[in-house]
Amino acid sequence: MRLAAIAIALAALSGGLAACSSNSVSPGPEDAGEDTGSVVACDDPKEETYAADMQQAGASNVFTFVLVSSDPAPPANDTNTWVIQLLDSSGQPVIIQLLDSSGQPNKNATFTAKATMPTMTHGALPVTVTSNGDGTYTLTPLYFFMGGLWQVALTVTSGSQKDTTSFYFCVAG
Repeated sequence: MRLAAIAIALAALSGGLAACSSNSVSPGPEDAGEDTGSVVACDDPKEETYAADMQQAGASNVFTFVLVSSDPAPPANDTNTWVIQLLDSSGQPVIIQLLDSSGQPNKNATFTAKATMPTMTHGALPVTVTSNGDGTYTLTPLYFFMGGLWQVALTVTSGSQKDTTSFYFCVAG
């Protein structure tokens, strides 16, 4: 009975590791003296290649989300800061008043961001979204604390309009 429990635990552990593995790479003779670090193999069809100003339509086609920049670029292990631009269906910037006149959260407008590792089923620290007043929003901290596939899910509500999208990046560990 005890051996069966150990075997099940080992099988679950190996399955989790296979979902997002990190392989140490030894430098070849042509790389002598270079620190190659480690390479993370995500192998997920959702994985995207980072490029400044990459954009995608939201799931409801209400808004277009533009990842203007990532610091560091591409997204990396540790604390990241993103700037997201929000566009309406005609390509114009959407300025959302996230705070009301008294400085409290606006109940009719929200912009949330959540970073998770979908293959590992855990998330990161809460993300603060700050309006820059011009249709761009700063997201910080996006804390990718380990290598692997990360999903950043964005949800925007402005009055009766609501839309969502996710960006997926493989972060080196």
